[in-house]
Amino acid sequence: MKENNLFKKIVSNPHTLFWLLACSILTGLTLPVLLKDGMFMDAVLYTSVSHNLSMGIGNFWFPQFSLHNVADLPAFHEQPPLVFGIQSVFFRLLGGSLYVERVYTFLTMCVSALLIVLLWRAVFVKENNLKKAGWLPVILWITIPVCFWSYSNNMHENTMGIFTLSSALITYKTFHKERFQIILIIFSGILIFLATFSKGIPGFFPLTLPFLYWLITKKISFKKMFVQTLILVFIPILIYVILFQFPESKESLSAYFFKRALHRINEVPTVDSRFYILYRIFTELLPQMIVVLIFLLIARIKKIKNHVSEHLRESIFFIAVGLSASVPLMLTLVQKGFYFVPALPFFAIGLSILIGPIISNFIEKIKSNTIKYKVLLFLVFLLFAGTCTFALMQKGKFSRNEDMLHDIYLMGSVIPQRSIAGIPGELWNDWSLQCYMMRYFNISMDCTIKYDYAILDKSIKPTDKMDNYKKVEINTLIYDLYRRQQ
Repeated sequence: MKENNLFKKIVSNPHTLFWLLACSILTGLTLPVLLKDGMFMDAVLYTSVSHNLSMGIGNFWFPQFSLHNVADLPAFHEQPPLVFGIQSVFFRLLGGSLYVERVYTFLTMCVSALLIVLLWRAVFVKENNLKKAGWLPVILWITIPVCFWSYSNNMHENTMGIFTLSSALITYKTFHKERFQIILIIFSGILIFLATFSKGIPGFFPLTLPFLYWLITKKISFKKMFVQTLILVFIPILIYVILFQFPESKESLSAYFFKRALHRINEVPTVDSRFYILYRIFTELLPQMIVVLIFLLIARIKKIKNHVSEHLRESIFFIAVGLSASVPLMLTLVQKGFYFVPALPFFAIGLSILIGPIISNFIEKIKSNTIKYKVLLFLVFLLFAGTCTFALMQKGKFSRNEDMLHDIYLMGSVIPQRSIAGIPGELWNDWSLQCYMMRYFNISMDCTIKYDYAILDKSIKPTDKMDNYKKVEINTLIYDLYRRQQ
C-alpha cells in the first residue's frame, strides 16, 4: 500500500514530468555517441594513459602513453596525474573494454548534474516550489553544445568539474552557516587542490567565491570573506608544498608545470586572439540566453509576477563565478572551447535563477489541468524510452574515424600487442592513429623503419630501405601494413 501511495505521489508531482524530460535530454545528447566507437583525439590519448597505468605500464607520478610519449619526455606530463589514477581504477575493476571510459564519462556527467541540483537547492533552501525545480539548471547546462560534446568524450574537464562544483557547493553553504565553517572551508580547499591536480591552474577558480559573494550580494561580512579566502588559498598551497618535499612528486609536478604547461603557453598558441574565449562563451550560451529572454518577455506580456529583483544578485553572483572560471583563459593564447566546461554549471544556474519563478508559475497551471498533465507525462515517458532505445541501437557503430578504426582493428589483429611499429616521418603527426593503436592494442609508433612491422599511408610509396618488407594483404582502406621478412 505504501509503495502504491509513493508511486502515485511521484507521478502526480508536476516536477516529475520535467525530471523525466531532463533525463531524456541528458541521455539523448550523450549516450548515443558514447555507445559508438571513436572519440576525440585528446580523449583517446588520455584514455590510453589511464589504461596503460591500470596494466602496470608507468606509475602514478610518471604515467606512460607510448615509447616516445609526447615531446620526447620520459613520462606523460600533458596533465597532472590525478585523473589518470582515478580512471585506472575503473579499468582495473571493469577490464579493458572501450566502454569503460564511456561508463566513466557518463558517470561524471551524472555526478555533475546531481551537484548542480544540490547547489540549486542550497540557493532556494527556503522556497520549496523553486527548490524542487533543480531540473531547470540541469537542462540549461547540458544543452550547451560544448558541454554535451565534452561529456560525449573522455575530457579531463569532466572530472575537474566534479571537484570545482563540490567545492563551490560547500563554500556556498558556509555563507549561510555558523557551525563547522572552518572544517567545511578546509574541505572545500582540499577539493580545489584536487581540481588543480586534475587539470592544473584553471582548477583554482573556486577561490573567488567568497570575494564575489561578498562583493555582489553583501550577505556576508568582509571579515568572513577574507578568512574564508585565506583558508581556501592556504590549503591547496600547503598540499603542494608538502608534495614538493618528496623527490618523485616534485619531479613529476615540475615536469608538468615547467616543461609542458609553461612551454605550451609560451610557444604553442592555439588561437590568434585573446578574445576568442569571449566569443566562444557568447556563442555557446546564446541558445540559453534566448530561452531566458523569451520567458522574461512572456512574463512581461502576460503580467506574470517574476520576483527577479529578489534573486537578481544571486543570479549575477553565479554568472560572475562562471566568468571567473573562463575569462582568465584570455591571459594566454592557448584557448579551446572545452577548457571552460567547468564554468558552464554556474552560467546555467545564474540564468535559471532569472526565470525560475516564471517556470514555477507555468508548473502550477499544468498541475491544475490533470488530463493535460497526464498526456504530457506519457509523451515525455515515450521520449525517454525512445531515447534509450535509440542510444542502444548505436552500439557497434562509429561516431568518427570509421575508416581509420577499420584499418586499426585489422592491423591490430596482425601486429603483436605491446610491440612497436615503424612509421615514416610523414605519419608522425597522425596522432589519432597513434592513440587508437595504443588504446586498443598497446602498440607504439616509432619513426624508424627497423621493427617487424611498418605502417604506411596508402599514398606513401615504400622506400629502398623497405626492400626486406612485404605488404600484408589485408583489406585496409587508409593504411598499408608491411611485415619484415626473416
